[in-house]
Amino acid sequence: MKTIITKILVLLSIILVSSQLYAQEKINKLEIEGDKVEVVTSKSMTADVSGALSTGETVTTECYQGMCYVTIDYKGRKVTAPIGDRITVAQVYEYDFGGDGDKELIVVNDYKGSSVLYVFAYSRGIIQKLYEKEIFNNKTVVKPNYIEFYLPRGLDTIWHYYQGIFWQMKEVSF
Repeated sequence: MKTIITKILVLLSIILVSSQLYAQEKINKLEIEGDKVEVVTSKSMTADVSGALSTGETVTTECYQGMCYVTIDYKGRKVTAPIGDRITVAQVYEYDFGGDGDKELIVVNDYKGSSVLYVFAYSRGIIQKLYEKEIFNNKTVVKPNYIEFYLPRGLDTIWHYYQGIFWQMKEVSF
């Protein structure tokens, strides 16, 4: 009887550990075409992870008071933008939408089987959310002027970046 209980406990602990390891994996199917720079990859909400932007400012992913944020340190002043209430894997990229030389921040936050894609405009201590979409684990392609969102049946939505704003493109039949 004692060995059966021991075997059951060992089996349950293996299942628990494997499920925790699986939960730490990247689940999004985001493809970014063109020149991107990965600034930060955070694999936990307990540790603050930092990286540097091309302009020299420090970017940190951090969680406190029930929310997670991307924080940029600009001349000693912290600028924050919320990215959800939990993090399994969060990635921050610099990317130039529109080819105008201004780098936007792409943030992908994976948590428990789903992903959320954010795009932020950032310049000199001001951050503004331009785009937010829950992409689940569906294929999503980021191109210099577009974000393409796919469903299992194929291409679903195209978002066009024009003059600092994302516009949803819809098919029109005449």
